[in-house]
Amino acid sequence: MRFWRAAYLAVGAVSVAAAAAGRRGDRVTRVVKPALMPLLGAHACSRASRGARLPVVLAGLAGGLLGDVILMGKDGRSDDASVRARNLNLGSAAFSVNQVAYISELWRRGYRPRRSTLVLRAPVLASGIVTAATGARAALPAAAGYGTALAATSVLAADPGARTDGSSADLSGLGLGGNLFVLSDGLILARLAFLRGGSPVVQRLDGLVDGLVMATYVAAQLLIVEGLTGHTAKTGQAGRKK
Repeated sequence: MRFWRAAYLAVGAVSVAAAAAGRRGDRVTRVVKPALMPLLGAHACSRASRGARLPVVLAGLAGGLLGDVILMGKDGRSDDASVRARNLNLGSAAFSVNQVAYISELWRRGYRPRRSTLVLRAPVLASGIVTAATGARAALPAAAGYGTALAATSVLAADPGARTDGSSADLSGLGLGGNLFVLSDGLILARLAFLRGGSPVVQRLDGLVDGLVMATYVAAQLLIVEGLTGHTAKTGQAGRKK
């Protein structure tokens, strides 16, 4: 279990550094980034509890792998914002499979939307849609569609009444992972909407933001997967905190 986790974190660190290097790191990215989801899948298999539905989680990671491959293509750094937006929409469609898997498993484990979590996340989703509408209109499908799926994952993962083992709430990892996913998506939209042009300064900033996107994404995936595979699932609503 420790081996696969360590391998995932090591490859993730290299991916973050390569992303932060901008176009100079793209060659490294194409080598290491596709290994992330398979390594995380192996980690999930090595630690899965009896209550975990591994096929659902692994199907979600397969969607994440496809999204990773799409986003790391040459169109991801195109100087044409519309080309980057189309690439983002395509990648988001694949990543939606990832989020639907997480939403499904969270729901099965008894996580539910609460008014408090909805109120906090609705403005974040709205701001992402507004950012796309004003600065990157072609990316609206990703902002509205995939953004909604991310928000749903974040809302469920932060359910303060959910209990995965009937005795203690498992919020630290899942809740943080859901929030990091939302942050990562917001940074992608901001990067697309505001970092335009091919000047050296813009390219450098673009790389730094891309590195931060990668760091939050790597951490979010790990936290969500560990939260969904390391504990025994509930049955029905017994033991829920009223």
